Amino acid sequence: MHFCSGAVNKLASMSNRGYRFNTETLQYERKESSGLRRAGRMVLHLLISAAVGLVLMYFYTSIFDTPRSYRLTRAGDDLRTEIGMLERQVNSSLRQLEAIEHRDNNVYRVIFESDSIPSTVRRGGVGGAKSYADLEHIEGGDALIRLTESIDRLSWREYIQSKSFDEVAKLANEKEQFLRCMPAIQPVAIHELRRISSPFGYRYDPFTHRSKFHAGLDFVARPNTPIHATGDGVVVLAKRSGSGYGNQVVVDHGFGYSTRYAHLNRISVAVGESVKRGQVVGLMGSTGRSTGTHLHYEVLLKGQPINPIHYFADMTGEIYEEMIQHAEEMPALD
Repeated sequence: MHFCSGAVNKLASMSNRGYRFNTETLQYERKESSGLRRAGRMVLHLLISAAVGLVLMYFYTSIFDTPRSYRLTRAGDDLRTEIGMLERQVNSSLRQLEAIEHRDNNVYRVIFESDSIPSTVRRGGVGGAKSYADLEHIEGGDALIRLTESIDRLSWREYIQSKSFDEVAKLANEKEQFLRCMPAIQPVAIHELRRISSPFGYRYDPFTHRSKFHAGLDFVARPNTPIHATGDGVVVLAKRSGSGYGNQVVVDHGFGYSTRYAHLNRISVAVGESVKRGQVVGLMGSTGRSTGTHLHYEVLLKGQPINPIHYFADMTGEIYEEMIQHAEEMPALD
């Protein structure tokens, strides 16, 4: 009885000191305090909650955009849209420019007798890998590089076309001036002209009685019939000549052209004077080496006489042929 009482007292003492009897191992084991257990459970719950929170956040951010990522995504989408719109505009401008280039090469430059611009010059060499290196590391950099290259090509071709238009405008101005200056009318009005007595080329000379080259055309009309400048120019000679031309006027039209008006009865212009097509430069007469009243008219290109018939815009071929046929039947006057 004493033994049992002592065992009971020992068990109570062990229990009070924080031990418990393990029925499986048949040994006393130290009991953990309730505070530690609660703290351990709290830490465990916190760790589990944090882990679950991290997993949920990962899936959330994977499926749903954060406000910042949403803004970045939206900005990227807007940038790609704007790049696409700009690419379409650049391509449209390139197509329009190609049509202008075609007209420039095949119409404008043909009219003004100018060589076309080769496609190698129009397209040229622009950019290069190094020129766009800064764009390679930007999001959407490939699209930006394509757009920049297209804009550079468009800018270069616009520059070349601009220079071409400058040249064409200069050619047009020169052409307009050339058309004003080039001999293009008869020096004697058709309604006052009686006949052409001697055509351009070899014919019988009334003074030497031999075949001689005639460097112009002889127009026959009444004495003192007005003689008109056949193109704009500057008077470079206006005097009586001892070479057989009598009173003569020579007009320099530029572009290598000049005209001579000989055997005049009176000279109406002075050296250095600017004249316009149709302006009266003198009156018809028979001065110098002449056998009758007429005008000896020459067209010279770079000092060499050429057939004036090619420079009568106001005379049809039929009228000229009729006059030449009649002239060949008439005696020469100079």
